[in-house]
Amino acid sequence: MASTTGHGLQDLLAGRLSVKSYVERGLTGETLMSALGSVAGTTANGHRTAPSARESYPIAVTVVAARVDGVEAGGYRYDSGSHALEPVTSGDLRAKLASATLDAGWVTKCPALLLLSADLRAARTRFTDQPPEHGERFVWLEAGCMAQNAYLWAADQGLGTVLIAGLDEVRAEQVTSGLIPAGHDLLAILPLGSRAED
Repeated sequence: MASTTGHGLQDLLAGRLSVKSYVERGLTGETLMSALGSVAGTTANGHRTAPSARESYPIAVTVVAARVDGVEAGGYRYDSGSHALEPVTSGDLRAKLASATLDAGWVTKCPALLLLSADLRAARTRFTDQPPEHGERFVWLEAGCMAQNAYLWAADQGLGTVLIAGLDEVRAEQVTSGLIPAGHDLLAILPLGSRAED
């Protein structure tokens, strides 16, 4: 996605930071879709914004929206091909997601959360010409690339995000049941919002 503020890469890298303190301010629907396009979208030339081993793209992005203009509170699956949100469930789910983290109760102040998930068992059988652990390793590397896209997007927009991977796996499985695709494990949460220092 093209920069909207004219920052060069070095400026964005310098502004890239992990934000764990947010003000309770909403996002526009356009801003949310811009984030999704940057994290997991498709570029004008048909390429995805994050690399994937053998173009397998095993990671699903689920949006938890709470205070986004034009988007009802609830869970949505992001479709990168159509650059659209598909409703999954309704209601403000932030407190449930916060309870699945080890120390990130503050996500309840963020207007939107991006959940990265994948079927790790399937990943271990995806590349039959390689050791099983390589498939799972590729998923984690892809998640890291997507997270970096989120960080650079946030730096460009003057907003905040952070990669939350400190999760209670049992609680995460409970609270994401019916929210993320069946058989998927929650890999990480990427909150989106306005930094408290702004």
